[in-house]
Amino acid sequence: MLKSIQKIKGLGVYSDYTKPAGTQDFAVKNLIYGWNYSGKTSLSRLFSLLETKQSNPDLSGCAFTFETTSGLVTEANFDKSSLIVRVFNSDFIANNLNFTGGVFEPILLLGAESETAQKEIDRCEAMTKRATQLSQEYKNQSDSLEKSIRDAKTSEAAKIKKNLALVAAYTATHLQTDIVTVQLLDESQLLPTESYQADLKLALTSDQDRPTKVEEISHSLVLNSLFAEVKEVMERTPSLATTIDNLVKNPLIERWVETGLPIHNDKELCEFCGNKLGEHRIAELKAHFSKDLSDHKKMIDALLVRVGEALINLTTPAEAELNAKFRAQFKAGQSSAKKAIEKYNTAINALAADLKRKMDSPFVAAYPELIADTLEDDVLASLNEMNQAIRSHNLIADNFLKEKNGSITRLKKHFVQQFLDSFNLDRQNEKLAHLDRKMKKLEQCTQRFQAEISKLKAIISKAQQGREEINMRLGTLLGSEGVQIKVIKVGDQERFQLVRRDGTIAKHLSEGEKTAIAFSFFLTKLKELKPEELKLAIVYIDDPISSLDSNHIFQVTAMIKETFFYQEMEGGPWTTRCGQTFFSTHNFEFFSLLRELNPQKESSARHFLVKRIAPNKSSFGNMPNSMFRYSSEYHFLFDVLHQFQKAPDKTDFNVLMLLPNAVRRFVELYTFSKYPGTRSLTVDQRADRIFGPEKSKRILKVLHYFSHANNIERLAENNELIFDIEAAVNDLIDTIRVNDPLHMEALEAAVALP
Repeated sequence: MLKSIQKIKGLGVYSDYTKPAGTQDFAVKNLIYGWNYSGKTSLSRLFSLLETKQSNPDLSGCAFTFETTSGLVTEANFDKSSLIVRVFNSDFIANNLNFTGGVFEPILLLGAESETAQKEIDRCEAMTKRATQLSQEYKNQSDSLEKSIRDAKTSEAAKIKKNLALVAAYTATHLQTDIVTVQLLDESQLLPTESYQADLKLALTSDQDRPTKVEEISHSLVLNSLFAEVKEVMERTPSLATTIDNLVKNPLIERWVETGLPIHNDKELCEFCGNKLGEHRIAELKAHFSKDLSDHKKMIDALLVRVGEALINLTTPAEAELNAKFRAQFKAGQSSAKKAIEKYNTAINALAADLKRKMDSPFVAAYPELIADTLEDDVLASLNEMNQAIRSHNLIADNFLKEKNGSITRLKKHFVQQFLDSFNLDRQNEKLAHLDRKMKKLEQCTQRFQAEISKLKAIISKAQQGREEINMRLGTLLGSEGVQIKVIKVGDQERFQLVRRDGTIAKHLSEGEKTAIAFSFFLTKLKELKPEELKLAIVYIDDPISSLDSNHIFQVTAMIKETFFYQEMEGGPWTTRCGQTFFSTHNFEFFSLLRELNPQKESSARHFLVKRIAPNKSSFGNMPNSMFRYSSEYHFLFDVLHQFQKAPDKTDFNVLMLLPNAVRRFVELYTFSKYPGTRSLTVDQRADRIFGPEKSKRILKVLHYFSHANNIERLAENNELIFDIEAAVNDLIDTIRVNDPLHMEALEAAVALP
């Protein structure tokens, strides 16, 4: 059942309606009163959405929330609501009847002779319904799963595009192509961490930042050849023919003498001791330091320089200059080179030490310290490993675009493989295939049941039963000579057509006839519902007495009572044949008659008022006590005036919206009761006689201006006449209080009742 309307937005005069605090929840019987243009029909159209469970283009953009006993129904989920709703309003008439003589869809009621066939139809329809429900459940699961897969692919494609900074489009469609490619490969496409990082860096490298070439490392290695030369020099000794034995045995003294000898040229005294130098001694010393010894030492000095120059002081490119994927190889070569070069330089330094030792003892044959034969090969191998990494890097630099595209391709496969592994796409596709097989089986079952239903329906004619039922109601409302329903054949289908008693097609119908036919059609059509469905149904009826006179209003009320309310036993409590009823009307007499229909208990009946409070805004709330307490519209109208006089803010738009129509209608009823003249006598003429020409003009001028529904927006304008409303109302009330005190006293006492 419906409990309340929580909100309505964007529906005609319900531009932004929220349930007012204190508004009662709906009951079994719900009466809604409101003047024309207040929003009653808009409410009925909102209920129609719950009936059709299909979007209405005329209500596009409308938002609403119904509170029900089983949860909230909104514009987002109303099409899935299980509520059974039937609505009578102007849309129902337009959609179901043809008043121009054409045919229209019949009401189909079950005849007694068809009960057996109908039971079988009911069984088949129940099975069909169950199969359809199951199929819909599977379809919902399938749709949800497909959406999940689509969303996952869309999200993954967007992630890949973002991660690789792709300029070209990469959508779920492109991803699906790559998924097929990866699934056809025999092995996982996941990249090792280092390869992934290297490929990602290359893929994200812009054309402007493409890598530059790195020079290869080269170094001349002479350790082995130097060792041979040092060995030869150390084994040689200069000639000893003129040597001084003491100097040979004392290398330090020899070097000291050799260093000091050149500064004593042309000197007679020794610079060290001051003694006289003999020519013989000088000649002897010069003979010791012969040309052979000098050449020998020069050879050692020159070789010592070359040995020093042979030390390797290796400068390599920075690791960051290389593509990331080759850095590990380069680093490994660097580490090996460091160790090999340390050993190489150690061997070079050993040769230098040997030469210095030979320099100190040139006349002593010696041998250099042995070195490993593989030192040069070890250095060359480590340099070659680094150069191999450099060459690989340079290959990328030379073929940047090709290598970059290759990285992107590998990364796409890597990301696709990650997606397949994490999302388990194969399993999801298996679920989809399983659901599809189930739906196909259910579809086959449904087709078999529908074929059986078609065969059974072919032997049942329910249109005649519907015709008899509706004609009986029309006879009550329009008399025995009124319009009737006739069943005619159109092809192989039965249709309804309106005819007169003489059999002629009824075309030019009065508004009263149209109303009677439409409402009779609606009440009869309710019988198409099964008893268990009718018991749950929510029925909304909007103004079924349009253009009907008072006598017909009583008849319509009686038909409503018979259709919807009954006693299970005489004297017992009244109950309803359906879940809930809603009746909306602008006719106070009809409202009063409906109010008297059982059930009347407060727990079973609710009364609401729809009123216009702005040009595009209406309210829906509890009916005021002043209107609910009395069967007369007259009391309610006076209460509106009375409340206005007591209102602290008389410019409140909610108050002003009701006032002009209320005063105009009140004046009509009051003047007619005081001066019941002929029909041609207008309210202005009656008011002139009762209030006097001057005062009646003051009262009615402003009210005529604001009271017409098509000029309701005038209240929203900045018009000086709005300030005369209070004075006009005061004049009216004061005049009646002075001229008709007993009348005023009774009215004030009535609205003061609790």
